[in-house]
Amino acid sequence: MVHSLFFPFFDSWLIAPFRWLPSPTAGYIFGVVVLALYCIILGDLSATLVTYFNTKYIKKIQGEMDHHHNLSEKALMMGDKESYKAVNSQALDAFGHSFSLGAAIFCVSIWPMPFALAWLNLRFADAPLELPVSLPFLGNTIEYFPSFLLLYIATRMIYSTIMRKFTWYSGTKARLAGQVA
Repeated sequence: MVHSLFFPFFDSWLIAPFRWLPSPTAGYIFGVVVLALYCIILGDLSATLVTYFNTKYIKKIQGEMDHHHNLSEKALMMGDKESYKAVNSQALDAFGHSFSLGAAIFCVSIWPMPFALAWLNLRFADAPLELPVSLPFLGNTIEYFPSFLLLYIATRMIYSTIMRKFTWYSGTKARLAGQVA
């Protein structure tokens, strides 16, 4: 039921960029880039919001990590090997929490991708992209998944490079990192 209610709206909105260029190949590539850009922007906004709303917790974990690291360095300087091992173990535990939290925030940044891939599967599963040349491991056609993945990565790299040049964007990210750090 939900599929039949929302699919027509999103389908017409998502397919539009694929039809903007006269060449089917160029239209497909452009459409996938636009779809990737939708995913990147939505994911970036989501990760920023999750980071913002979890600032206290992130700050707490980073504080624990710094505290235990400093204690382990003091114990090492004093030559207390047992204390160093005990405190360093706690520092590593806090680092593990920090690393896991970073991985979770990264996952938040890519949550739109499965939905984009599901839509691409509905639209392009039976229509691989014909390539003008034969590529190693791919041949002369490429399915929707690898084409999306390659274009997503390229688009994300370009997006990051461009967005860093905007002061409002880099300032917002820096302020958020300042609140967390």
